[in-house]
Amino acid sequence: MKKLFSFTMITLALIFGTVACSKNVQNRSEDQTNISNIKRKSEYPISIRVNGQIIKAHLNNSAAARQFRNELPVTLSFRTFMSDYPEKIADLHHGLSTKGMPKGHAGTKGSIGYWSPDQRIVFYYGTESYYEGIHIIGKFDSMKSLKTIRNMKENTRVRITRN
Repeated sequence: MKKLFSFTMITLALIFGTVACSKNVQNRSEDQTNISNIKRKSEYPISIRVNGQIIKAHLNNSAAARQFRNELPVTLSFRTFMSDYPEKIADLHHGLSTKGMPKGHAGTKGSIGYWSPDQRIVFYYGTESYYEGIHIIGKFDSMKSLKTIRNMKENTRVRITRN
């Protein structure tokens, strides 16, 4: 009888443990879905037209990105910053709010930045070191598009629109 009771208790413990674990996995899965939905709601799709090619990207929910998004559509003239830097820049001719944003950032490959000291939009096709004044406002949807960015000629006119 003791063996039957012990066997029954162990079996019940295993069953309840399995149910609890599967419930946690289900909750984690639901949490991931919710995180994805929140992430999508806090990103704003844009299209970047370079030499007839459309590049898809997203702006984040930062103050600078929201302000820039409100100014779209816009056409900007992009150029190489310096030959050793993996970025293309365009002058905005006015500032964007950086309220609530970090004072600086690294210009990470595939990012869209705002360089606040000179009021410029920056497309990073490679990674740049941390600098105060770099504010990441978005990212390109595909790393394949970075080749198009890197190969832009000087003073290429780029049209940025909301999707």
